[in-house]
Amino acid sequence: MPNLIKKLLLLLEIGNHQFDSILWRTKPEKRKTLINHILKSKIPVGKNEREICELFGNEYSIYTSGSWSYSIEKDRFGNTLSALLLHFENGIVKSIGLKIKK
Repeated sequence: MPNLIKKLLLLLEIGNHQFDSILWRTKPEKRKTLINHILKSKIPVGKNEREICELFGNEYSIYTSGSWSYSIEKDRFGNTLSALLLHFENGIVKSIGLKIKK
């Protein structure tokens, strides 16, 4: 029964859920329910670029500072409202953050 409740809450985009790589990559509209777990557990920290691509997919944006971002939430026009930021040093994620467009 608890699994059914978790699935229903996820479907309705209610609450925070444990990170699921497949869900992150295949259902971008559900990412906002996963982000708190990612930030609290620091899942990406210590991983290399290949491992990050395996976990989060290849649809990142690269910044000149050596950071990658993954869109979490978009508006109806496709503009990113919030993003997961991954900061790399020597090809390894050293820190993560959340960017919210105001």
